[in-house]
Amino acid sequence: MPLIKIPLLNRVREVKKGEKLLEALQREGIEIDSYCGGMGSCGKCVVKIKGEGVSSPNSLEEKHLKEKIKEGFRLACQVEVYGEIEVDVSPSLISQVEVMVKTWEARREELPVYQTKASVVKPLVDGVSSLQEILVSQIQGEGKKWSLASLYRLSHLGEERETQFEVISDEEKIRYVSELSPDKSFLGMAFDLGTTTIGGELVDLTTGTSLHRLGALNRQTQFGADVISRLRAIQDDSYNLYRLQEVLAQTMNDLIQEACEKVNKNPERIFAVTVAGNTIMEHLFLGVSPLSIGVAPYTPVFRKEQVLDAREVKIVVNPEAQVYLFPSLAGYVGGDILSGVVAFNLMEKEGLTLYVDIGTNGEIVLIDGENVFCCGTAAGPAFEGAQIKYGTRATLGAISAVEIKDGDVKIYTIGDLAPRGICGTGLIDALSCFLREGLLSPTGRFKENDKWSNRLIKEGGNRAFLLSYDPPIFITQEDISQLQLAKAAIQAGREILLKEAGRKEEEIEEVILAGAFGSFINPESAKMIGLIPREAKTTSVGNASLYGAKKALLSRDFCQKVKTLFQRARYIELSARSDFSDYFYQSLIFD
Repeated sequence: MPLIKIPLLNRVREVKKGEKLLEALQREGIEIDSYCGGMGSCGKCVVKIKGEGVSSPNSLEEKHLKEKIKEGFRLACQVEVYGEIEVDVSPSLISQVEVMVKTWEARREELPVYQTKASVVKPLVDGVSSLQEILVSQIQGEGKKWSLASLYRLSHLGEERETQFEVISDEEKIRYVSELSPDKSFLGMAFDLGTTTIGGELVDLTTGTSLHRLGALNRQTQFGADVISRLRAIQDDSYNLYRLQEVLAQTMNDLIQEACEKVNKNPERIFAVTVAGNTIMEHLFLGVSPLSIGVAPYTPVFRKEQVLDAREVKIVVNPEAQVYLFPSLAGYVGGDILSGVVAFNLMEKEGLTLYVDIGTNGEIVLIDGENVFCCGTAAGPAFEGAQIKYGTRATLGAISAVEIKDGDVKIYTIGDLAPRGICGTGLIDALSCFLREGLLSPTGRFKENDKWSNRLIKEGGNRAFLLSYDPPIFITQEDISQLQLAKAAIQAGREILLKEAGRKEEEIEEVILAGAFGSFINPESAKMIGLIPREAKTTSVGNASLYGAKKALLSRDFCQKVKTLFQRARYIELSARSDFSDYFYQSLIFD
């Protein structure tokens, strides 16, 4: 069988003859940039190959790599392996992803899942009660369902006439019954299922204390950077639905294990898990096909909250733990948005508030007291670095900020390393700088500018702006167009929500920026390009979804508020609006 050698990782592996190199690397758990899910359209999965045992370069590789092919550079998704080769994965290796895991502290209230103790006394000979009835009378659990495993454990009543039991219950079910354990830990785990990253938080349910926060790259990125790529993967091969669920569960279980090891806790003592994510991610978590969301009228299989047992969803905690999955408002406004809005009590705020989570799908909520309007808008993956010539995720070496100071361009990279590309926050900064310097026309075309003649270069017959000389990293005219499309989609969605509410942009008092991207973005740059309103106060709240998921562990009332918002919010489907294209084309213009 053909061999691939990966010196950087000190690995040698056999592969199937004719197998795509990207698939072989992913099977090894090697995460490299592949925004398009192996279709060859993004040109990001660049590797350097030594050896002749591969297929010849095709037209897609020639388009993206040009002369670099002669140096051995190839697209991993297009290369078929037939013999022994050596592979340098460093050009696109995802070494570290900025994962926003910091959240706010939450107060312990009446718990959705609670722990009680009960004393079970064996009945006398003439008694008519069952052991189950005796325990139920101790905990006021009349009418609740029982897990079968709890009945098994109750049957193992000790030799003594009276035995102390631990009982874990929720409103509907007695989930866990067992003799008192020396380990008295009573734990919960909250998750935010992001398209790119997964955030998790281990919580002590007895005290409400956060024990450990952490995050990881969502391994589903091997199927593409955005949810649309993952839908396409399922369309191409229905077995990919199972694979997508598996890699997601693996990521979550690894986070559970790591969190518990950090604080010396047993995952078996996790009795409650809460999960918030966009609608497609929540479908994939359950292994439910989300294909109906990918085509008009973009209908999800389910919208209401789901309450399940851990054993049903491949999460390695106590098998009888309650898993609460947040409700989703629509195909493209998910439980992560409901989680964030309720977490910060935005429905109780005075004044007009705009809540924005910027990503491949821009999710926007306009809150006017009890009147709530929301929409999802297809911003595309430009803010994630996809479809941008030197675009990349927020990894080590990514240009994350750009400024023009003292007549020169200043770039800042993650980790203060040599630049290897530019991520979304850097792109917004760069676009803002271009506008301030008069380098762009209102339509987004680069203009002649003597002051910056040393930075304005020709690329493919159009102008481009050189950000870095060594290595050369520049922003092309096509990159500007992609950014225009992304910001216009979000701006148009905002305008339509304001129209539905009968309000004007200048009436917005506060803009809440949620998510990791919203936390690192420069608000002034975002205002300059029209991404958010220019006059409103701006607040970044970090991982609001994870914060809400943690609150759902600690407060039954919080879960009720989520249900209330779910019932009250009015979803606006932008694709059904005849005026969306008008707002969109207007928003392409920089004013």
